[in-house]
Amino acid sequence: MASIDCNGLTIKEINRAIKQGLSKDGEVTLTNPNSRHNLGVGLDQPGRVVFEGSVGYYCGGMLKQCTIEINGNAGWSVASDMQSGTVVVRGNSSACAGAAMRGGTLIVHGNSGPRTGISQKAGTIVIGKDVDYMSGFVMQRGLMVVCGDTGGAFADSIYEGQLFVLGATDDLGNDAIITEILDDDKLKISGLLSKYNIDGIPENPRFKKIVSGKKLYNFDKSDFKLWRVAL
Repeated sequence: MASIDCNGLTIKEINRAIKQGLSKDGEVTLTNPNSRHNLGVGLDQPGRVVFEGSVGYYCGGMLKQCTIEINGNAGWSVASDMQSGTVVVRGNSSACAGAAMRGGTLIVHGNSGPRTGISQKAGTIVIGKDVDYMSGFVMQRGLMVVCGDTGGAFADSIYEGQLFVLGATDDLGNDAIITEILDDDKLKISGLLSKYNIDGIPENPRFKKIVSGKKLYNFDKSDFKLWRVAL
C-alpha cells in the first residue's frame, strides 16, 4: 500500500502521487489532507484511495472505476460528475454532493448539505442521516436513499428516478409525489444499507417512495409562444 503525507505537497503533486500509487500498488492512503480542495479529481483507474481526515471542495469529481473513502467530512460537490466507482464519506458532506453524477455510488454516513444529488443523471446516493433544502432537484435518473429527514423543496421538478426517505418529508418540491413502495424496493434499500453498514436504522424501516408526478413532464408549444412574446 502506498502512503502519502499531504503536508508540503501541492494539489497537483498529491494527485499525481495518487495515480502513481494506484498504478503501482492498487491502494493509496493519504494523511493530513487538511480539507484541501480538488483532491482525487479525475481518477480513471481501479483501486482504493483512503483519505485519513477531512477534504475540501470537489473531492472525487469525475471519478471512474476507483473507490474513494474519506474518514472525515467532505466539502462542496464531493463526487460531482462521477461516472462510475464508489465514494464513501464517513462524516458529513456539504452542498451539492453527487451533483450531476452519471453513475457509480456515493455513500454519506452523516448529514448532507443543500442540493445533494442536484441534476442526478444516474447512479446511487445513500445519505445516512438528513439532507438539506433542494436536494434531489431536477433528478433525471438514478436512486437516492435518505435515512433521516429532508429539507425544503425535496425532489423539486424531478423527471425520472426514485427517492426513498425514512424520516420526515414535510416539504416536497414541485411535482414530487409519494407513491407505493414495492417489495423489490425494500430489498434494494436493505441491500444497500447492509452493504455499506449504515447505522441507526430501525428493525422494520418504513421508507417513503417519492417519484415524479409528471405534470411538468412536457413542454407545451403555447409555453414557447408566451416565452417569445416575453422576450
